[in-house]
Amino acid sequence: MAEAPPQPARHACSGYAGLAVVVPDLAASVAFHRRWLPLLGFRRIGSDADGALFMRRYDHLMLRQAIDGRPPTGGITIALHADSRTQVDAIHAQLLALGAEALSPPQEQAYFAPGYYACGVRTPDGLRFDIVHRWPDLPEIAGTELVRLPGADGMTLGGYLFKPEAGQPPHPALVLLHGFGRDAWTERHLAELAAASGYKVLVLALRGWLGSDGDSDQGLRQPDDVVAAIDWLRRLPSVDPSRIGLIGSSMGGQIALLTAARHPPIRCVAALFPPTDLEHWYTANPHMQPYLDDLADAEGLQLRSPIHHVGDIDVPVLLLHGDADENVPLDQSLRMTEMLREAGKEADLLIVSGASHFFSVRENAIARQRLFAFLRQHLSRR
Repeated sequence: MAEAPPQPARHACSGYAGLAVVVPDLAASVAFHRRWLPLLGFRRIGSDADGALFMRRYDHLMLRQAIDGRPPTGGITIALHADSRTQVDAIHAQLLALGAEALSPPQEQAYFAPGYYACGVRTPDGLRFDIVHRWPDLPEIAGTELVRLPGADGMTLGGYLFKPEAGQPPHPALVLLHGFGRDAWTERHLAELAAASGYKVLVLALRGWLGSDGDSDQGLRQPDDVVAAIDWLRRLPSVDPSRIGLIGSSMGGQIALLTAARHPPIRCVAALFPPTDLEHWYTANPHMQPYLDDLADAEGLQLRSPIHHVGDIDVPVLLLHGDADENVPLDQSLRMTEMLREAGKEADLLIVSGASHFFSVRENAIARQRLFAFLRQHLSRR
């Protein structure tokens, strides 16, 4: 008698997570599908030589380029939704034990969708499966408060409120903004450090990302949401409304600078590796061109570019950028700093040697030392 296969734990089937399709000519497929998918609310959020991703909230369609232009047998990937990340790990292990080929290990794939965790396998019959879990909402973090607050246009925003662990109320406060493909949960480590230093910290889920309503717009209306969040934060009894700072990383840094140009009641703004001139970014990074093409025309890119709003920024600015950043080139912060200084604004730039987009542990230590010195300088009691 043949040995019975291992039996997985039974669970409620929660349906499909999305669909990935192998196509013989990726460029032609993208050109065709971008002409009708937006009618159903799908937007292309990423594209390179190997694939293109269209998303509608958390639903996705991935187009993958076939090798040698020929779709293999079973060219469609069946993406199945798991109930938890632990279950993704368990099913992946069981499929390998049954003889499936590992294509990608269980891992965070936040660039595809916030809170997205998946693995990929090919079964002996040639079918490809992706086992996927994605959070329906921000997960809880021990010792923090999961909050809902009003944004602009009737949007409801989510986020985390971290309590200060030092000092006496009313406390200085910070608003932290995540980058593209990230979420409020990914910013928890910086928030924990800030809370340990005596700051009350609101880590805001940007419009269109995990935990908040609406669609992401790369800095068009999102700064208005941040202004509303600052107003909400400064009304808390334990917060000193005269000592609020704003910090953002990557897209979040761009939005932080755009928010500062709207004259909210903040004392300072810090931006880590932000895109500041989207038109220049378009030419400097070919990988961003498909996304920016779909985002806006030249006028729309200017509206979203902090470098065109320098005259409206009236608080001290700190920029932090790696000199090996291939995603958002260092020139984006160099030119922003130069323009701010030429306009008579207070601006400083820390260039982190050898750092790419997002910092290593060592590079983070360097950047955070300068960041917290900047915060102490501008958010101390006067």
